[in-house]
Amino acid sequence: MKILLTLPIFILLPQPLAADVIPVKPFAQGIIRLPQYPFGKTHKSKPKPSPLIVVRNAKEYARFLDRIPKKQISKTRPVPLNTDPLLKRPRISFQKHTLLVLTRPSMTQPKFTKVTGNSKSLDVTAEFPRELPAARPIHIRTYTAVLIPQSALPIRLKTDQP
Repeated sequence: MKILLTLPIFILLPQPLAADVIPVKPFAQGIIRLPQYPFGKTHKSKPKPSPLIVVRNAKEYARFLDRIPKKQISKTRPVPLNTDPLLKRPRISFQKHTLLVLTRPSMTQPKFTKVTGNSKSLDVTAEFPRELPAARPIHIRTYTAVLIPQSALPIRLKTDQP
């Protein structure tokens, strides 16, 4: 009696480059002013700005921090000071980190779900929770900021539906 032994043959197919998950360190969240346009200029001529702001150096960081209001949004008088931790201007080492900021024109905070990268780009996946029907200030947005390891690769935003 002959016994045939069959060994499974694995065929190695080329697989796409696997995306590495990049560690994300929560940094801050709060409110931010919309960019102001000069009088007479319309923002309709410019494309809609991305909700993702990538801060890679101290000059961009200072420009971002200048958009944080010094006072809270409140109907009470006198208006209380804003308690945002970024108003203290914490130092960031841009040789080690890149700051990613998600903004949203409502009072619900955007969320980073994951950041993945390969040799060509970084993909930021974000979730924008459903807006609640509520009154909101006209020129105010909410933001969520995280730190990732420094990278000069292009960064793309992908949205996740909640």
